[in-house]
Amino acid sequence: MIIVLFLCLKIFCTDKFCSKDSDCWAKSRPDIHSLYCVNNMCTKLLPPGRHCIKPTECASYFFYGPLACTAKCRVENECDTGIGKNIMSKYCCRSVPEGKDCINTRPQMLNGCDAKQMCLMDKQGEYKCESKNINFWIIGVILSISGNLMINVGLNFQKKSYSMEKVKFMNIELMLFHLGIMIYVLGKISGFTSYIFGNQSLLASLGAVGLIANSIFAPMINHEIFTWKDFLSIIFVLTGSSIIIMNSGRSHKVFSLCELLKMYKRKETMLWFIVIFVLIGTLFFAIKFFEVNGDWSIPNDFFNFLKKENVYYEEDGVILKYFMVLFYVGLSSIIASLTTLFAKSFGEMVDATISGDNQFLYGITYLFFIFLVFCTFLQIYWLNRALRHFDALLVIPVFHVIWTMFSVITAGIYFQDFEHYSVEQFKGFITGLLVIFLGSTFLASRVMNKGNICIKEVELEKQTIHCMISKESFNQTLKDA
Repeated sequence: MIIVLFLCLKIFCTDKFCSKDSDCWAKSRPDIHSLYCVNNMCTKLLPPGRHCIKPTECASYFFYGPLACTAKCRVENECDTGIGKNIMSKYCCRSVPEGKDCINTRPQMLNGCDAKQMCLMDKQGEYKCESKNINFWIIGVILSISGNLMINVGLNFQKKSYSMEKVKFMNIELMLFHLGIMIYVLGKISGFTSYIFGNQSLLASLGAVGLIANSIFAPMINHEIFTWKDFLSIIFVLTGSSIIIMNSGRSHKVFSLCELLKMYKRKETMLWFIVIFVLIGTLFFAIKFFEVNGDWSIPNDFFNFLKKENVYYEEDGVILKYFMVLFYVGLSSIIASLTTLFAKSFGEMVDATISGDNQFLYGITYLFFIFLVFCTFLQIYWLNRALRHFDALLVIPVFHVIWTMFSVITAGIYFQDFEHYSVEQFKGFITGLLVIFLGSTFLASRVMNKGNICIKEVELEKQTIHCMISKESFNQTLKDA
């Protein structure tokens, strides 16, 4: 009897007739727990992303109508508290797309916009869903560009250290390799910090700025020859990166540790991680097999058990000359995509901590930092293996292309950066990637010409060389001539 009475009261309370939202309010200032007018009936609304049973429960019903409760639920929604957490439904409320109408008289969570957006008035005086922190992405771009410049200087110093061990600066003798590592790490810190202010897809594409820096620093520091094909490669890569930036989302949502861990458990994320680890393992053992059975073997290598009789790869052979650069750089760049993911995850926890939700109370936060440092070390090691044998003008652009591809895909799968893209944005993003990869084909000539001797005429001053020689030896030399 009590249950029936409760259900009747609930029906009469929630299905009260109305013509506007204020007819349903018991107080002058509504909140997320208030009732709102939907189809002339007072209804309890759910924010975008919450589990729902019928479309009229969703705050975006005014925009989508019967399709409001058709979104695929994310696993991180299990971290939500309050309304909708325990509803047994595989569907969640959809959010209004960026730039579309919203209801500004409702609370922020119920105006129809995604958690990444706010209901703001545009120039025409209409309220639209717009990105939060729309100017913060500029800070991320500045930090990313600064980091890429320092990274390229550091890499070229590391390359130089294989021919010049030390350098003097203000009468102080410095190990060139250590100087390169220090500058590289500072650049990485700047790059990692940028992920606090922007999404991974946008910032990964800005690595193209490093290509311009490399075209300057590689000839300047390592005296490498910059050709017209290198120039065309940079033009294509910069054009593609610009297209990506113009079509990238500029907002980002602050994730809690719970949400980050839930997203790691998503089927799509786990499947992509399996693909990445299989690629890393395959490239690693391929490299070690070719090294221990070739001219590039390392003394006392732990993987000497892979050595085979009657198998030997010479430095001028096809494998070492043409393919090893792809193996070295591929391994480094794939590991770098994991470095980027861990940097973004750690940055999200720092951002959440700054916002007042301390994430450093959990041990897993420090585990993210350890993974970040470990992957950075491996990334530097394998990139230096490539720089030891190949030009920086080849290694760094190839690294950028592969790293950009894997970072963008990883971000799209893990952080679901593409979820709010329009069809036009997605087409532009794909076009930008294709232009970048087209530009990378101009680097093929640098691989094919590896080992060719480039002759450059240098005018020398005339000098007289004095030497002591016996008369007998001098006469014998004339006689032989």
